[in-house]
Amino acid sequence: MMSKIDRLAQIFGRHIAIGWPASSSGAQRVIMVVYDPADERLLRRKLDVFAQEAIAAGKAWAPLDLTQVFGKWLAIHRYREVYFEEPEELEALGEDRIALTAAALIESALRDSAHGPDAVLGVFGVGSLYGFASVSEVLSRVEHAIRGRLVVFFPGHVQDGRYRLLDARESWDYHAVPITLDASGDT
Repeated sequence: MMSKIDRLAQIFGRHIAIGWPASSSGAQRVIMVVYDPADERLLRRKLDVFAQEAIAAGKAWAPLDLTQVFGKWLAIHRYREVYFEEPEELEALGEDRIALTAAALIESALRDSAHGPDAVLGVFGVGSLYGFASVSEVLSRVEHAIRGRLVVFFPGHVQDGRYRLLDARESWDYHAVPITLDASGDT
């Protein structure tokens, strides 16, 4: 029996094989692979299946993990000791600084010479941004640099173009191509 993640990979493979017009805007080049947050570990074990699908479609593939963005940012921050002693002080920062850090990592990968018009950058670990940065803010900061495709592995749900990270109450609109399974687990 095929897992939900395997089925998502097949849908992704069919979509990525279609190709894309060179005139697509950055936002139109974003693909959100939306999966149940409970399947995070399985998704991470199966990322190579998505890579294989992209390669089979003639696309270059590169993964990028954002899991440690906040921790690395905090580790080099000059006020890190204050934040450890008084974590509520982190709220005063706002989402902007962490979003900038995550966006810089993605943009660096997108600007790599290997990431051309026929390349796919697979970004995972976005759940770790929850409470620290908005995924939509991060994406809006990198859209201009997307030459191929940016695939965001999104633990949550989408309905009518509104995305909910980790099934939080807050949702946001984004004009990406969603790759999902319906409630029954079918495409």
